Amino acid sequence: VYVMPTSGGIGSKKSFSVPTVDARYVKVMLADTDCLQIGEFEVYGWRAIEGIPLANMDRLHVGEEAANCWKSPGSRIMLTSDTYSWDDSHVEVVADVPSDAGTVAVYPLAKKKSAVDETFGYPDFAVEVALLDRSLVIEGAKDEGEFATLGGHFIVLHTPHVHQHLEGALLQNMGQQGKLGRYPLHFHMSECVHGSTLSKNVIWKSNQRCVVVHGTHNVTVSENVAFDTQGKIRTRHCFMLEDGGEWDNVFYKNLGAKVARLPRDVPRQGETDFFPSVFWITNPSNDFIGNVAAGSQGPGFWFELKLRAPSSELEINHGINPKVLPQKTFKDNASHSSGFRAGFTTYETGYQAPPGTVWENIKAYKNNEAGLFQHGTTNIDFRGGLLADNGQAAHNFHHDNAIYDGTEVIGRSEHMQFLIDQGRIGDHCKAGGLSLQPNEGLGKGTVIKNSSFKGFNNGCSGGPDYAIHVGNNQVRNGVFDASPTIFNNSFAGEPVSSRINACWGIHSSGDNFVRTVVIEDEDGSLSGTSPGFFVQNHTSVTSFIDDTTPCQMVEDGCLLFCENTCLRLGIVSISQDLTTRGFQMHISDGSKMASVNRGNIWFDEKQNHLSAPIPLALPAAATGSPYQITFTDANGEPAWPGYATLNLERAPSCSGGVTAGEIEFKMPEGGDRCVDLFKYDDYPNGIHGWQNFFAGLVVSEDAGKYVINTTRRKDDRGHVNLSRNLDVSCLVSNIGRTYHLFGKMRMKDASGNDVASDGNSNASPKLTFSITGGQSNFAQSWNIATTSDGNWAEFSEEITLPIAIEGATRAQIIIDKAEKMEFFITEWGMDLMDSEAPTVSPTALPSLSPSVSPTSSPTASLVPTKAVTLTPTKQPVTAAPVSATPTNLALSGLASADSECWNGFAYKIIDGNANSINHNCCNKYGAWLMVDLGLGTLNYVEKIVVKNRVDCCGGRLKKFHVELLDADKTVVHAKYHEGTVGNAQWREFVVDDGTVARFARIRHDDSIKDCLHIGELEVWGYPTEVPASPEPIIEMATGMEATASSQYNQNSVASKSVDGNINTIHHSKCNEMPWWRVDLGVMSFVQDVKITNRQDCCGGRLRHATVELLDEDLNLVESRYIEGSVGNGQVVQKVFNEETSEARYVQVSFNRNDCLHMAEVNVYGYHLMAKPTSSPTPVPMNLALGKPATQSSTYNSVNDVASMAVDGNYNSFTHTQCHKGYIQWWRVDLEDVYTIASITVGNRLDCCGGRFHDATFYFYDENDQEVYVMPTSGGIGSKKSFSVDFVSARYIKVMLADTDCLQIGEFEAWGW
Repeated sequence: VYVMPTSGGIGSKKSFSVPTVDARYVKVMLADTDCLQIGEFEVYGWRAIEGIPLANMDRLHVGEEAANCWKSPGSRIMLTSDTYSWDDSHVEVVADVPSDAGTVAVYPLAKKKSAVDETFGYPDFAVEVALLDRSLVIEGAKDEGEFATLGGHFIVLHTPHVHQHLEGALLQNMGQQGKLGRYPLHFHMSECVHGSTLSKNVIWKSNQRCVVVHGTHNVTVSENVAFDTQGKIRTRHCFMLEDGGEWDNVFYKNLGAKVARLPRDVPRQGETDFFPSVFWITNPSNDFIGNVAAGSQGPGFWFELKLRAPSSELEINHGINPKVLPQKTFKDNASHSSGFRAGFTTYETGYQAPPGTVWENIKAYKNNEAGLFQHGTTNIDFRGGLLADNGQAAHNFHHDNAIYDGTEVIGRSEHMQFLIDQGRIGDHCKAGGLSLQPNEGLGKGTVIKNSSFKGFNNGCSGGPDYAIHVGNNQVRNGVFDASPTIFNNSFAGEPVSSRINACWGIHSSGDNFVRTVVIEDEDGSLSGTSPGFFVQNHTSVTSFIDDTTPCQMVEDGCLLFCENTCLRLGIVSISQDLTTRGFQMHISDGSKMASVNRGNIWFDEKQNHLSAPIPLALPAAATGSPYQITFTDANGEPAWPGYATLNLERAPSCSGGVTAGEIEFKMPEGGDRCVDLFKYDDYPNGIHGWQNFFAGLVVSEDAGKYVINTTRRKDDRGHVNLSRNLDVSCLVSNIGRTYHLFGKMRMKDASGNDVASDGNSNASPKLTFSITGGQSNFAQSWNIATTSDGNWAEFSEEITLPIAIEGATRAQIIIDKAEKMEFFITEWGMDLMDSEAPTVSPTALPSLSPSVSPTSSPTASLVPTKAVTLTPTKQPVTAAPVSATPTNLALSGLASADSECWNGFAYKIIDGNANSINHNCCNKYGAWLMVDLGLGTLNYVEKIVVKNRVDCCGGRLKKFHVELLDADKTVVHAKYHEGTVGNAQWREFVVDDGTVARFARIRHDDSIKDCLHIGELEVWGYPTEVPASPEPIIEMATGMEATASSQYNQNSVASKSVDGNINTIHHSKCNEMPWWRVDLGVMSFVQDVKITNRQDCCGGRLRHATVELLDEDLNLVESRYIEGSVGNGQVVQKVFNEETSEARYVQVSFNRNDCLHMAEVNVYGYHLMAKPTSSPTPVPMNLALGKPATQSSTYNSVNDVASMAVDGNYNSFTHTQCHKGYIQWWRVDLEDVYTIASITVGNRLDCCGGRFHDATFYFYDENDQEVYVMPTSGGIGSKKSFSVDFVSARYIKVMLADTDCLQIGEFEAWGW
């Protein structure tokens, strides 16, 4: 019917226009006899009406409003996929024939599509239908050959605060493949454009992306359709937020379908377009409502939260991290027919969502892999919604605290079975349910409640086709460490074998099983019978379940169900270094024993910031018979794995799970195994105990010696370190004996050159030997001087172990400090010397303060750590009695204890109230309480009165010693009480030998392991020696600069714990070992530290914490340990008050992964500073508050004036002009000459904090002559303090290093 000759070649591809012609067959012939080769042949048109009976036309029921708009003959309509195929969308053409109201007649469909009336009550399963034609067409010119994918582009560029609208356009052949910023619709770096809209447009046949919002805020993108019928055209991510710095945009009821991937060589480096998503979301603080992703080769909705330039340079984005921002509205979104990963995913950046984040009514169905795939994510509450016919309904891949509340989960729907029966889709057995991923973390397990499950008993065998199953992706360390919460769910008659299965997870780890799967069925809705636990059939779990409890095997589920059982999951963390391979943990209740292996380690075993977890799951221990945990090495010999700490999962809903007080660790005795602490090292086979922090370790051989060296993984790392854990049980068993620590070391730079160091500065390696845990804190340090001539620096030290290490739980060697250097070590060891252990006096107990042995004389190759020289601060004492009238001296003392549990803090024994009690933890022998009657004092004591608690449990106060101790904690008077003291009873102990003392102590006999709790400890007498001029004790932390390892969100910064407000809190992230630190401004004497816990919830997290004093170089001075949990709003006090208690910083930290949150930290003592001629030392005050201030210019004459920096309000700020060609300055007149000890600068808090950096402070006398200049480097965060060398000055000026704005929230000058 038609012939069309052409001339010339076609390059890589060429299109030809054809006059409208009706045809069925198309034939191609060349003009010669050469080969005919065709890569692809495409014909565009619609079905000819001639010969098609009216009755054979298909009708689409779309409703009257849509039908009235779409009836124009020749209009093109898109129908989305109703199968797993991402490209199963089609374009149909409206026929020129009559149709009924609400319907559109189209030529016969190329493929049957699902309509609402055949979805069995689930209208979402019907295909979406959209009109593709618009009266307004924007089309890129069509090029040939290499330019065929370079279409037009539409960009709104750098136009803030302008309302712009594009509505009802068809954009074809738009976007330029592989070129940045060339997209069909693109808002680029326009910042706030409130009121602008993109609505009801169609993007068809895009070459690159669809709608891009980049560095722009407050755009509404609504009811747009993005579709691509040409399989060869690639769109990359379709609807997208480009850099993570886009805020408050609204994506409403947009539809995207048939989104194809780009060739691998087209996306720019670091982009993920090879797996294109329909909606790519880089910042959660935008609204996504009612959108549909209807087919992509990648995910449907992809949260890839990251901030990139240039949006990161916008002022609104300074200091933000999209991964922790709050989610705005995310509801009624749907994704189906995605080809890769999931309908909705947060892979791989993850989303550390704030608690309470809700994804409402999310629908994911017929996705090839997962409906939801959450990775590295926290706290998302999936409320309502539908998950159906997916490879897996939800893949919780390290999603902590996931909640499914009222979600409908369908394995195989009736609609899917209908499509299979009709032959419209293959039987792929995609019918997976919700996964419980191991390694979510204690207290962070998945919650599944009020949800319904059906369609899982369907005969599939191709995957995890169970309503709930334990996952198997990247099972780390072979542990199941999070107890899920499952209750009030329905299962539509599914048998138990279809409801839950753990086989995939159990048989996935390196040693072929995950250990200790325990899942509580709180209400029996999962088992269909009674409450109980689904447990793994592993001896570590089953050995301790009551023999009378019925446990039934779940058919093919790799689980037992034990009715009316109550268990609690826990994790014992041990050193994961190479030498602990093959270690076993043994649990015994006195009659039964079970063993658990240390499993394979997911991460590098040579990383010292990680631990090897060994799980346990136990019922409550029998009364008086706690569980004992011991360890053996790979040879089955008693051993200790460096350290061992226990963390328990949150308590189950049932009554009877094990508690921390019912588990005790038993270290092995000493002996031959303790002669060589490096005995497990096997260098020829690469086995050794050395570890590092984020750097590789290599074992090599050099001249017959085995050498270990670090290898940096990332160039931007600061200093690396080497460390190894030692068997602390050997050290505790050899108190009083001496070990010889020795070895050799070299240091090289990045080019491999040997580097010399002087042994004094931070450029020198520093070796620290420490023993910690319990009340122990023994440490010695040496700096090592290295050479550049290739010779080894030799280290050799003898270390005598003090009695103060009793109760220690960890010992370490750490080599660190030298910046950006690689360490090489060889021939290291630590051997027990021949001397026998001395006899230890029974009265010599562990002291509260750390006992540090003096540094030995250094060898030629090492230099002892430099001591800090301070002005003397302690006052001389007088021998004259102060008073001869006996009083209760304890009331003005400081109380401490070996441990504190159940909010029974030691200070309650000296509060004058016998109804308040202390409470030691109950798992220790020889528990004690001590009262410090005052630093620098000696006190004549006449009697000691012990008053027992009033309410209960008085029988525990028995077999105890009452002792007086001198300033060195040597016992100078002691009495013993054998019998029991009843409730509300008291005992008086007369001291009639003229004893004078500083401390009074009560302690259980060493044979007693029980709680120690009393109402009051009274010490009657009078002081005989006191400091002549005692320093006034002040609170030193409030308002000072605080820093932390992390912050949970913008409202939980470190400064919240020193703002004087107990209703605000600092809150760290929860997936790290956190720390918090306050800078006291100058070296200070610390008497005690009080920590007020948060009031609202979660107080139990503040436990097993360390409170440390650090010097100006952040070296440890002393530490105290918080053992038991601190309740909501409770105050825990840690007493220091020693001659050595001098520090610049106070730090609180955990040695576990958990949230650290505190309301307030108060530090009491006094500042150590040069003495003025007057006496006593005056208390520093803020000299700048309210004083006259000026500045070089003012940004806003009303709000930004110079006085705003000295008004006492950190929320107001001064603001100069910006970039005026000169450096801005701010200055304060103190109105007199003062001695300046420190200054504190508060930054602008609402934004733009990065502008204050590299400032220089100038100090002037009363004649305006410069007397001191103090340059600084870097920023100041929200606030920073700087020490000043006690400068005498009247004026202080601040200048930046560039011409940017100078903004100061508050300026404080501290001195007198």
